[in-house]
Amino acid sequence: MTARTLKPSRPSDRRISALPGANPLNDAHTALDAAVLAAYGFSTKQDLLAQLLALNLDVARRFEQNQPVTAPGVPKDYPEPQTLVTEDCVQPPAP
Repeated sequence: MTARTLKPSRPSDRRISALPGANPLNDAHTALDAAVLAAYGFSTKQDLLAQLLALNLDVARRFEQNQPVTAPGVPKDYPEPQTLVTEDCVQPPAP
């Protein structure tokens, strides 16, 4: 990904996004990008790396001032964390 857009930067990513017709993988990437931007309050109209740096600097400042900082993952007080976590994953082939 580039700093200013959510356009793929690797050749393999460009091939996937250039497939004609319906593309569920591209749709999933687009939905994930939108969800992440919304979760962090980021804008596609501003430099994404600059927004991420500003967020990291704010977290570092809060940490140094002993202010609350939410750790990664499901918050401890989330009412039903099991609804957010699954065992879904890609498994390697059996030997």
